[in-house]
Amino acid sequence: MPLPPLRPLKIAQVVSTYPPYRGGMGAVAFEYTERLRNRGHNVHVFTPRYEKTVGDPDYVHRVPSPLHWGNAGVVPSLAYRLKGFDLVHLHYPFFGGAEPLIVRKYLQPHQPLVMTYHMDNKSSGFKNLIFDAHRRAILPWIVERADKILVSSREYADTCALSKIPDAADKISILPFGIDVERFHPGRDDVFRTALNLPLETPVLLFVGGLDQAHYFKGLSVLIEALAELKEKTWQLLVIGDGNMKEIYMAQARMVGLSDRIKFLGAISEEEKPRAFRATDIHIFPSTDRSEAFGLVALEAAASGIPCIASDLPGVRSVVKNEETGLLIKPDNQEELTAAINRLLDDESLRRCFGIAARRRVENEFSWDPLMDRLEEVYCGLVG
Repeated sequence: MPLPPLRPLKIAQVVSTYPPYRGGMGAVAFEYTERLRNRGHNVHVFTPRYEKTVGDPDYVHRVPSPLHWGNAGVVPSLAYRLKGFDLVHLHYPFFGGAEPLIVRKYLQPHQPLVMTYHMDNKSSGFKNLIFDAHRRAILPWIVERADKILVSSREYADTCALSKIPDAADKISILPFGIDVERFHPGRDDVFRTALNLPLETPVLLFVGGLDQAHYFKGLSVLIEALAELKEKTWQLLVIGDGNMKEIYMAQARMVGLSDRIKFLGAISEEEKPRAFRATDIHIFPSTDRSEAFGLVALEAAASGIPCIASDLPGVRSVVKNEETGLLIKPDNQEELTAAINRLLDDESLRRCFGIAARRRVENEFSWDPLMDRLEEVYCGLVG
C-alpha cells in the first residue's frame, strides 16, 4: 500500500562538516537540505563553528563548539537546539555531536531520529584508539536510539561496524547517494584543457580529493608512486583539492621527477568542477582503507562519461563495476595501480566503452530525484 503524500516537515540535518568545507558527508547533507527545501520542507542544518564563515543562508546554523579536534566538534547545545523539529537526521560519524542527540532522544523519545552511517573511521596510533573506543562505547547507544539507519550500500552495511551491533540490521535501509546527471554530463571540454596548457592529444588523468590530514586515506601518495613507473608514457595528471598536506604531495612529485607532469590546481569552484571532468580521460580513485565507503567523486566521473580506476573496497564496489565501468585494484597497491593506468592509457576504445557504461548506470541507479523520493518515504514512515 503506497504511503500518503508527505506534509511539509521541519527537519534538522546534523553534520560534522558543511560546505564550503570540501568533504563527502557535508556534500550529502547539502544535497539533502537543498533538495528537500525545493520540495517544500523547512530544513535547517546544524554543524560546528570551527572558523568564521560568511555567506551562509539563515537555515545553516554553525553552532559554537567549546572543544574541537580536526573534524570532531563538541556541541552540547544540540541537546536543546533541536526543539520543535518533526525529525532529526544525523550524519555519522560526528564525534561530539552524536552524544547530545542520544541525550535528546532520551528526553524526547517521540522525536524521530534518522542516522546516515557514512563510514567507519580509521586512523593510526592514539587517534585510532579513540575511534575504536567510540565505536564500542557510544555507537551502540546511537543505534539503540535511532529509529532508522541509512547506509549507502548493502555490502558496506554488512561489513561495517554496524554489522557487529545486535538489532542494528532491523533498522537499516539502503539508500545510495546521488548525482546531478544534468550538471555532470559527457562531452569534451577542450577549452578547459587549453587554458591549462594541456595538449589536446595527451591522455589526462584526474584525482579529486581533500589534501588535508582528515583525508589521509585518499591515496594520492600511492598514485604518485604508481605514475613514477610510467614516465615513458604520455600523460598528464590534474590534482583537484587543497589542504595542509598539499606541499608534502608536491614535494613527493618533485622527488620522483614528475613535477612537470602533475598539475596541482587547488580547490576549484563547483562551477568549474564538471568542466574539469569533461577535460580528462581517466579518473583515479586510489583510496587506501575503508574510511572510503562510497565515492561521490567516482559518481561524478561516471556521470561525465569517463572510466574510473578505484580501490576494491566495500561500498566503492557499488559505484565502480570492475571491467564494466572501470577497473578495481587492491587498496594501497602501487603495482596494481600502475598496471591499471597503463592498460587504460594503451586502450582508448576500452576507456570509451567503460565511460558509456558508467553514464548509463548512473542514469538508471543514481539520479537524485528517485533517491529523494525514497528518503521522503523513510521520513513519512516515521512521522506518520
